[in-house]
Amino acid sequence: MAGLSVLLLGALFVVLKTGRDTGEDLKLKGSSFLEGITIIQKDNGQPLWTLTASKADLLDNEEKAELSDVSLVMEKDQVTLRVDKGEYNLSEGSFSTDNVVRASAKNFRISADSLDYDVTSGKLQTKGRIQLESKGCTVEGEGMKSDSRDKVRILKDVRATYNR
Repeated sequence: MAGLSVLLLGALFVVLKTGRDTGEDLKLKGSSFLEGITIIQKDNGQPLWTLTASKADLLDNEEKAELSDVSLVMEKDQVTLRVDKGEYNLSEGSFSTDNVVRASAKNFRISADSLDYDVTSGKLQTKGRIQLESKGCTVEGEGMKSDSRDKVRILKDVRATYNR
């Protein structure tokens, strides 16, 4: 038994020494991922937004994460964004997607075909089609920009329908 232990330790030593001689670090191959994640951004202890995803595949030296089944809740305005897939850039603090985004709040619903959200500044934009529905009206257009001061602009081809 003691001889077997010495033999295994010797083999481990040879394997580790061989790795050092080549100057290469032991690296894991394949992609890393997390399941069931939650990211919370706070300001003075109060949550600004909460992002949840069923899965995050880490990309580009783990600076970016491709998220699946994403929900982003902006606490102050009680707005919830939902999207099937998107990319969160950890170093820039931004979230973007080229998939259909649906947002909802107490008084409105928004549907857009893409989204770029700068988490740190609160700026939000889309270049594609957007539709906003609220009680009594529907506004459609191409492209939208919003800043952290609750100002929203639809950029072109704007069409509004008012219901009585």
